Amino acid sequence: MHGVWRFRSRQVGPSRMGIEAVTKFIPYAWKAWLRSRLIPPIHLMKYHPYQGNAFSYAIGQSDSEHKEMCKLGLPIPPRSLWAGYEEYLESGERDVGRMTSILDEAGFSLTMGCRILDFGCASGRMIRWLKDKATTCEIWGTDISSEHAIWCKLNLSPPFSFITTTTFPHLPFEDRYFDLVYAGSVFTHIDDLADAWFLELRRITKIGGSLYITILDKNSLRILKAEMPDARLSKLIESNKTHLRYAESNFGMFTIGRHSSANVFYDIDYLCRMLRTSFEVLSITKEAYGFQTAVLFARR
Repeated sequence: MHGVWRFRSRQVGPSRMGIEAVTKFIPYAWKAWLRSRLIPPIHLMKYHPYQGNAFSYAIGQSDSEHKEMCKLGLPIPPRSLWAGYEEYLESGERDVGRMTSILDEAGFSLTMGCRILDFGCASGRMIRWLKDKATTCEIWGTDISSEHAIWCKLNLSPPFSFITTTTFPHLPFEDRYFDLVYAGSVFTHIDDLADAWFLELRRITKIGGSLYITILDKNSLRILKAEMPDARLSKLIESNKTHLRYAESNFGMFTIGRHSSANVFYDIDYLCRMLRTSFEVLSITKEAYGFQTAVLFARR
């Protein structure tokens, strides 16, 4: 973080000299305090930093706290890292099982040597259920939340690998690296940069490799309205003028909220048409991920 605020060496002249002349008389402790006050608010950053309000932090070599284990023998994260899922373990097992079935139906099997990416892994709700594949496959998880990624590093690595990434559409992997990339309820929260992110996921997916995503669509809207009227998202939708204006029309996409707080809805045909030059649609499965629709693509 300090480098963000450091003056560039080529910025010379009276203004920089004046700043240095003043700041050299300020005690280091005061400078540190001032610098901590100048750190941008978390919601303005391109990722969620670990212990974001702290001026400094340290990470141990392992997480020594005693933790409850799931039936796979893997630690269960604290409830604060459950990302709102009440049935944390059960929902993860169910969502991975459904994904695996959809992949099998499309003729895609996770064989020895496969490379798999959980794009938006949070605290490992889904990735843990791929443990049986981890001995023969290379499996990564990424997330913009350092709190979640670091917990995973300390508790789920090995058998998996994890990194913190940003909202900027880039991942630090080689071209055509992964056989399978999956994103459970991630593109439900990406608004303006969705197209760029799809192209980035295409870049790191092997030709013929698969991309599995879940989205909110018109079927999701129907379920929310008919079966879940008291849900927070249902109330948010009904109070939103943009949605009400286009609810009965043929919208392609709309978002309620922006940036990482976005709730993004797609028309399936619109989404598939937008991605036709990059991906082939293999299957569309309604209610594969709660009330979300799953779309399985193959990289062209």
